[in-house]
Amino acid sequence: MKKALLLAASLSLLTTACAYQPHQETQVVDDRPQVSFVWQHDSVDADQAEVYVDGQRFGTVSEFAYPDNAVPVLIGEHVIEVRHGDTVLYSKRDYFGESISYKLEVTND
Repeated sequence: MKKALLLAASLSLLTTACAYQPHQETQVVDDRPQVSFVWQHDSVDADQAEVYVDGQRFGTVSEFAYPDNAVPVLIGEHVIEVRHGDTVLYSKRDYFGESISYKLEVTND
C-alpha cells in the first residue's frame, strides 16, 4: 500500500514537473530610421507623386504623410526621391541614422 501511494505521488510530481513550461516574453523593437513627407507642392497632388528609395518605388507621398505614416529605411546613406511620372520633384542623398524620424518637406522650389 505504501509502495502504491509512493508510486502515485512520484508520478503526480513527474507529470506536474513535465507540464510546467517556463514563459518568457520577447519584444521586438524596430529601430530603423523613418522618413515621412510634408507635401507643399501646388501643381501635383500627393496621391500622384511617388516615393523612391535608392531607385525602388515604395508608394505614393500620401501613403507616407507626416505625422501618421513613414517609410522605414535601413541605417545608412540613401537617395530619397519624389517623382511625378518622369519628373523628379524632390531628391536628397543623406545618411539616415538609427531610431531617428526624418520629416522631408516637398515644395514647388
